[in-house]
Amino acid sequence: MKLPKAYNPAEYEADIYALWEREGAFLPLNKGSEKTFSLVLPPPNANGDLHIGHALTVAIEDSLTRYHRLRGRAALFLPGADHAGFETWVVFEKKLNAEGKSRFDYSREELYAQVWDFVQTNKHNFEAQLRELGASLDWSRFTFSLDNQVVSTAYQTFEKMWHDDLIYRGARIVNFCTYHGTGFSDIEVVHKEEQGKLWHIKYPLTDGSGHIIVATTRPETMLGDTAVAINPKDKRYVEYIGKTVRLPLVNREIPIIADEMVDVKFGSGAVKITPAHDPNDYEVAQRHELPQISVIGTDGKITQEAPKAYQGLTVQKARKKVLDDLKKESTLVDEVDYVHSVGHCYKCDSVIEPLLREQWFVSMRPLADKAIKAIKDGRISFYPASKKTQTLRYLTEVRDWNISRQIAWGIPIPAFQNVEDPGDWIFDERITEETIEVDGKTYRRDPDVFDTWFSSGLWPIVTLGGPDSDDFKRFYPLNLMETGGEILHQWVIRMVMLGLYITDEVPFTTVYIHGYVLAEDGAKMSKSLGNV
Repeated sequence: MKLPKAYNPAEYEADIYALWEREGAFLPLNKGSEKTFSLVLPPPNANGDLHIGHALTVAIEDSLTRYHRLRGRAALFLPGADHAGFETWVVFEKKLNAEGKSRFDYSREELYAQVWDFVQTNKHNFEAQLRELGASLDWSRFTFSLDNQVVSTAYQTFEKMWHDDLIYRGARIVNFCTYHGTGFSDIEVVHKEEQGKLWHIKYPLTDGSGHIIVATTRPETMLGDTAVAINPKDKRYVEYIGKTVRLPLVNREIPIIADEMVDVKFGSGAVKITPAHDPNDYEVAQRHELPQISVIGTDGKITQEAPKAYQGLTVQKARKKVLDDLKKESTLVDEVDYVHSVGHCYKCDSVIEPLLREQWFVSMRPLADKAIKAIKDGRISFYPASKKTQTLRYLTEVRDWNISRQIAWGIPIPAFQNVEDPGDWIFDERITEETIEVDGKTYRRDPDVFDTWFSSGLWPIVTLGGPDSDDFKRFYPLNLMETGGEILHQWVIRMVMLGLYITDEVPFTTVYIHGYVLAEDGAKMSKSLGNV
């Protein structure tokens, strides 16, 4: 037999891998063994090819799987693909723009169909790449996050949480990207320290006895002010409590209230309260029963709730005009340099607008408390150990989770609103229907889709076929969850909370977090950022 001078893997590896698959080398066949080893491949986003970060993940996880397989354990390494909701939406929209097209050129149904085809192509490509990497995945158990079983489980979970009062519909301050036209959860906002200005504005007292000076970094939102707040312990302003001021430019009378939220060391010690555009102000408004006036819309422009002179202006143009007009009427008394934290969209980097919107939220406190107890009881080990501390800190400080997304791509939220009674919502899986009739009433479907992490949070459950399946009974909880640190909060912790909620068992007994693979500029590699 004549051997080639140099070994060319490309000539042989595909045949070797095909042989492994034919012979069932990756199946957990050792049913006589009580010892199992199971883990899931963090499902790659089906919006492009794999990159070196995926190769690192596969190398670690496949090495561990093969090691336990060699030791005689029934080893199960589960493959899958994630539709990736907003992540895929960003990548697809860039593709449209490169072709000279826009999402506004199509209906939601047309967009969904186009993204589906785009995703299927990419899914096929990265499945081939995983085979080229030699990953010993059990392809007979492949799961796509839009498979019927996954969607059904997401709906069942939503319905169960609804009946358990863990899901609620409410108007709250939402992190909104006006470029992409959708809201985000708190942990998807990138906060940056930026050099800005702190403007001091004179609000005249309506009784003619003087004025009070408020400080703000966002003068354009004063168009929606409904109060001025001072700290009740601030002796400088005690005499002002209960009085009213005339809101400059708007000529609206608003009260001066006392609230301990106010930092006496910030600016002048008196702050404007704009409940529809600031989360802290919203909480103040709830305590004092203040009205909420939305002066910035989802398009990033001033709404009809503001004086006519500002309607239709972008936020930046409105800011300039507000400042110019304040100067003209001599109510802008000072401006100083000020460094503050500004929230940005984690994809397009545009400034996030806090907007008051009705969305679906998950009440996180009960879920988080159960997860905290499980972790403190030692039911999950973390490597490195610092990730345990980080996880517990996040769970302690967790806020309710906005699971509504205003995009066409994803799992539709199975909720319908009574067209004649907006407060009447029902759960129904007939999501292909825009309206349905129930008990003589007409209900219209919520057009939003789930945050992709809601269905992804169920991944250990759905990849094993659900609690009634043989695989679930044999391999749940997983022995290991191995992934990158960038999705510890978005994915790993949510899997812990949802897994405990549905099964009363942790979804995995060990969490191993590997380091980042970075792009040349030191940023995390991401297809949607275009730096892979």
